[in-house]
Amino acid sequence: MAIRTDRPTTGRFTAGRLRTDLRTIRHMAFPRVTGSTPAERMESYYRSAATDYDAFRERLLHGRRDLMRLLPARPGSHLVDMGAGTGSNIAHLDDRRRAEYRRITLVDVSASMLAVARHRVARSGWHNVETVHASATDYRPEDGPADVVMFSYALTMMPDWFAAVDHARAILRPGGTLAVCDFYVSRKHPGRGARHAAWRRHLWPAWFGHNDVFLSPDHLPYLRARFTAVHEEERLAPVPYLPARVPYYLFVGTRD
Repeated sequence: MAIRTDRPTTGRFTAGRLRTDLRTIRHMAFPRVTGSTPAERMESYYRSAATDYDAFRERLLHGRRDLMRLLPARPGSHLVDMGAGTGSNIAHLDDRRRAEYRRITLVDVSASMLAVARHRVARSGWHNVETVHASATDYRPEDGPADVVMFSYALTMMPDWFAAVDHARAILRPGGTLAVCDFYVSRKHPGRGARHAAWRRHLWPAWFGHNDVFLSPDHLPYLRARFTAVHEEERLAPVPYLPARVPYYLFVGTRD
């Protein structure tokens, strides 16, 4: 299977951006994480980084715009963004498709990230977008099953990611859509799809794991087992200031 290799995201490099990047990189290199639960650890990590997060994220987290284009946007439907963070994923939806949703719910366990998301929603005038402080295994729509559930670079940050996938399936209507974009590594002997070199399978889990981001060889096999795949891509993306490329995938599937 051929793997697409993304080009670095272009943009004007400024002294301000460098300062922001250096703050983010320092935070990633020397994370201060406290708390006894995943939610407490997540909040402690992002509390001091929430305002700088998006600038670096745009050049690290590839494929989100493509994932947004793959989402079904039937008029009157409900989209749930699990682990939504600052709400930047929804900014990649074009205005017409965003307005077609009856309701868009941004779910996250970090109050600091959701505060940024609420400011983004208010500033953008997205009247059909709401924020909910909850985990990806606790949130349930109040008005019945969701039509679309998405995880954009969120499953790797959830210790019980398999439970989050199962919960997403449980709150989806029959025929509903699950959409995922995230980092990963392949199994040593994958049954299908890409096979990554040994250095990638060992380097990236260790590198990201320093910041409690856990790359797994089991994401795609589990998603394929729980949903009927309608779109899959496996890609390589540049990492800011590093010469190597990290694997990520796009997966869109439907619930039977």
